[in-house]
Amino acid sequence: MSIVKQNIMDSAERFFSEKGYLATSIQDIADDCKIAKGSLYKFFPSKEDLFVEVHHSKQNSLFEKMEEIRSDPTLTLREIFIRETECQFYFFIENNFIVKNTFEMQASEGKIASILLSQRANIFNMNRDALTRRFGKEIELNIWDLVSIYNGIVKEYLFLIIFDNRPLNIKDVSVFIVDLLEEVVDGVLNKKPKAILQNTMMDNYVESACKGNSVSVVEQRRKLFELLFSTLKELAITNYHRTGLHEALVILQEEVERDQPRSVLILAMLQFLKKENELKSIIEQLRKLCFNLGE
Repeated sequence: MSIVKQNIMDSAERFFSEKGYLATSIQDIADDCKIAKGSLYKFFPSKEDLFVEVHHSKQNSLFEKMEEIRSDPTLTLREIFIRETECQFYFFIENNFIVKNTFEMQASEGKIASILLSQRANIFNMNRDALTRRFGKEIELNIWDLVSIYNGIVKEYLFLIIFDNRPLNIKDVSVFIVDLLEEVVDGVLNKKPKAILQNTMMDNYVESACKGNSVSVVEQRRKLFELLFSTLKELAITNYHRTGLHEALVILQEEVERDQPRSVLILAMLQFLKKENELKSIIEQLRKLCFNLGE
């Protein structure tokens, strides 16, 4: 990488951190680097492209640090997991502009939306690998639930540190989180609960998101119908009642997939199916997608 390009990226990172992406202009960065705006555009066609490049560079550095930890033969699996957790904390604290700008630009479109989606998916995959390495294949059925729990805990502590300036000891927090996850995994392995985040659904989401592509509404609806049909088979109800619910699901799916779906019929089927408590949460998710029929 040329010195000029590196200077531009360093300057952009500093401005994104201090002012935020939206408040930073290409002119700010060009002036800081003491180059003409036209010269900057030779390296980056837009501020959006510059933001994407900086994010890629930073995320690659995180993955390299993680790989160094994982390849250390002197560490136990537990020690590796603790070090990985610490590494994430230090990375996002040192590069807090990533967290701040992600929070600031959640409704972004285009390349920005793509890079933020990809970043989220990469973190999901990275932490899936971390948990699988630590706890083994036994957690595979609930892996995405455990990843979401782990991500959520890390995120909340990060927000306290970055946004509220709480002086927390990173080592202590990391050990506490790992201890907590060990207890959660023990509970999951003992009780063997049904996965909330199904592997097929999450694998599809993460695979698409890693490429910067959101899962289409049509695909989301298809997955929810698959989940509804499979859940229906497991309900402790009479065959007569199951048949009625199954027929309602078939009618609903056929109507949703019509060129000109009838909203009154869709609402009636949703309302009928929603009366079954075990289907209620899935039906509510589906309801939100049933009227995005053109996507």
